[in-house]
Amino acid sequence: MEVGLFGPKYDAIAPEVIRAFEERQHLLPIVFTVEFFLFLTMFIVAKGRKQAKITRENEKIQVYSIFQRIVILLNILFMIYLFITGFSITFGNWTGGGYIARMMRATHEVIGLGWIPIWLCMTIIAFKDHKYFIRPSGKIWNKIFLRGKYKHMDRINYYMFVAFGSILVVSGFIIWYLFPDASTYAQTIQVKRFILFFHFMGSAIISFFTFETIYSYFVSVKGYIPGVITGKLPVEYLEQLRPDVLLEDKTLKIEGK
Repeated sequence: MEVGLFGPKYDAIAPEVIRAFEERQHLLPIVFTVEFFLFLTMFIVAKGRKQAKITRENEKIQVYSIFQRIVILLNILFMIYLFITGFSITFGNWTGGGYIARMMRATHEVIGLGWIPIWLCMTIIAFKDHKYFIRPSGKIWNKIFLRGKYKHMDRINYYMFVAFGSILVVSGFIIWYLFPDASTYAQTIQVKRFILFFHFMGSAIISFFTFETIYSYFVSVKGYIPGVITGKLPVEYLEQLRPDVLLEDKTLKIEGK
């Protein structure tokens, strides 16, 4: 199959895949919407909403350092923007054109480049409970690495964040870096289109594990977001929902007691 919409014609790699995608891409928003509400229903039915019973509101413990809070919050904000703009690109047949859509698509790559160091920092600070990981100095290392231990599903979420985040980072950087010229137009477009499928796969799979993490920490557990912003969590919150943090470090000071 020959392709030549924006330049000289060239033979496409796997034309049947490209044709199938082009013919069915208008169905993608429906598929993602059904998938999202299916997962949301599963989470609500399986886990419900947990809430710690707080009777001593003033008794809090500093859990997150300023560095950890900056990384976590930036990661949240950047990923929200990348998801929105990424879906705007994927659902182009539905979102259409216009200035807003054009700017969203134009800034997706730039914000994605900015997410690379944030993703790397998040990967490092969240590496916290491997059996070979020893903190030689809790006073210093706890300001870098997150406290506590992972539950099994949370650990899987972390591995998936690292694995498919790396696919997104590498593929996104290559797509941004490669730019065709007159002599390499066909080859460059082919490579970028091929890598784009990996980028799309990475974004689709990481979405599930990210939604699981977001639901587990930000939706199903009331009170987590203020804790990330201030860095402090109520003692009773930790006792009931995050006892691993208290067990790991006996020297944590209770403020407001």
